[in-house]
Amino acid sequence: MDLLSVRKNVLGLICLVITAGILLAGLWPLDFWPENKVRWLQDENGVQFYGQALIFTQLPAPCSLHPCSVELSLQPTTEKSSHIGHIFSFLDDHGSETFFLGQWRSLLLLGKGIHGKKTYREIGIRDALKKGDKRFVTITSGVDGTNIYVDGLLLESSPRFQLFSMKEKLPGKILLGNSPTGGEYWTGNLLGLAIYDRVLTGEEVSQHFPQHFHDSKKSGEEGPVSFYLFDEHSGTLAHDSIGDHHLTIPSRFEVLQKTILVPPWEDFRFNRSYLMDILTNILGFMPFGFFISAYLWMRKPHSNFQLLLISVIIAGCMSVFIELVQVYLPTRSSQLIDVMMNMLGTAIGVSLFLKTRTSWSVSVSGKAARDLEF
Repeated sequence: MDLLSVRKNVLGLICLVITAGILLAGLWPLDFWPENKVRWLQDENGVQFYGQALIFTQLPAPCSLHPCSVELSLQPTTEKSSHIGHIFSFLDDHGSETFFLGQWRSLLLLGKGIHGKKTYREIGIRDALKKGDKRFVTITSGVDGTNIYVDGLLLESSPRFQLFSMKEKLPGKILLGNSPTGGEYWTGNLLGLAIYDRVLTGEEVSQHFPQHFHDSKKSGEEGPVSFYLFDEHSGTLAHDSIGDHHLTIPSRFEVLQKTILVPPWEDFRFNRSYLMDILTNILGFMPFGFFISAYLWMRKPHSNFQLLLISVIIAGCMSVFIELVQVYLPTRSSQLIDVMMNMLGTAIGVSLFLKTRTSWSVSVSGKAARDLEF
C-alpha cells in the first residue's frame, strides 16, 4: 500500500471518529424517557424541583380569570443565571405561555409573551428570591393593572401590565417548574398554591401571608377557585382542595410544546451560557471541517470553493439530523443557531486546511504528487 492510500485511510478513520464524537456529544444523554426530577418533601408540605421537571393540570383553568390573583409559597434552592427558571405559568389552548412567574438569579420576574419579540413585556423585583429563603408571593391583576407582593408587602405595581385582557381566550393548563418547551426549569421547593378569580386587596394579602396556606382553605365567593396544599407526601397527584383541577406529577419528564429548529431571534440570550454554547458549537465542528476537507482533497482534487461547499453541506446535514433527533429528547432543545454555528465552525476548519494544504503533499512523490496539484 502506497503512502497516498495510507493517508486516505487514516484521514477516513479520523473523520469517522470525529463524526461519532459529534453525534455522541450532540445527542447525549440519549434518553427519550428521562426522569421527571420532582420529589415530595417529607418533613413539610410541598414538592421539590431539583432539575429538569414539570407538574401540570390535565384540565383547563377552572373559570374565567379576568381578573385574577395567584398566591405561591416557595423557596429557591439555587440562583441560576444561565436561564430564567419558570416557576408558574398559565398556558393557552395551543400550549403556549399566557404569562409566567420566574426567577433569574435572585430576581423575581413576571413575563408575558415570547422572550425576544417586541410584544414581550416583563416586570420584576430585585433580590426577592434569594437562595434558601422562603417567600410568600402574591400576584393580583385586573383592569387597574398588576401588583406583586412579597411576604405581604407591595413591592411592584404596574398599571399598564395585565396578565389577561378581556380580548384573550381563557387560559388552559397550569404549568409548574418549567416552560412548556422544557428548557427553562426552576430549582426550588413549592410549598403551596392558591388561585383566585378576583383581585385580592392589600389587606387580604397581608392577612394571608403569616398563615402560609394553613388556614386559607375556604370555599365560596371569597375563597380561591383552586387550592393546592401539597400535603400528600407521595403519589402522582397534587390534589385541588377546592375542585377537581388536580396537578399531575409524571414519573418521566416530558415536553408539552415540542419545538423544531427554533430561530435565533426567539431564543437569544445575552449571557455567558448562551455565548459559551455558540463557541462550543463552532469549536466542535472545526476539526471536522479540517479533516473532512483534507480527506476529500486526498481522494480527488477539488477547487477551494468546492471543498468548502461540500464540507459545509455535509456538516449542515449532520447538524440538522442531530437537531431533529433532539426534538424527541426531552432534555435537549432543537435550535437553528446550533446548525448555523456548526456550519461556521466547519467553514473555519476548511479554511485552516487550505492554508496548510501544501505541506500535505511534501512526502507524496511521483505521479501522486502531480495528481494533487491544482
